[in-house]
Amino acid sequence: MATINGRPAFGVITGALQHTGTTAGVYGVTPVTRPSAYTQTYATADKTHANFTSADLAAFTGGLVGFLDGSERDGVRTQVNALRAVVADVKQLVNSVIDDLQSEGWLQ
Repeated sequence: MATINGRPAFGVITGALQHTGTTAGVYGVTPVTRPSAYTQTYATADKTHANFTSADLAAFTGGLVGFLDGSERDGVRTQVNALRAVVADVKQLVNSVIDDLQSEGWLQ
């Protein structure tokens, strides 16, 4: 039997934890059904959830920008806005992961 400070420790898990039920909750959080699966096609991960550092260029009105002509400016604008959309998608995925972990009680 496991002990804590020499006293029997009831409810202490000393081996592998396996749960075969349909809901789970930890740290006093009401058990919830297992969240749906994620699809990962990119393997790099970090734990920084940063805010945007770029601005939406939809309001760009042109002007002197060096070697770029009008169509090149439009192309740059399109690509930057596309990158912002990808970043927004990643932020939504991270928020989903955080929400799922919070619902199960793993994060606050």
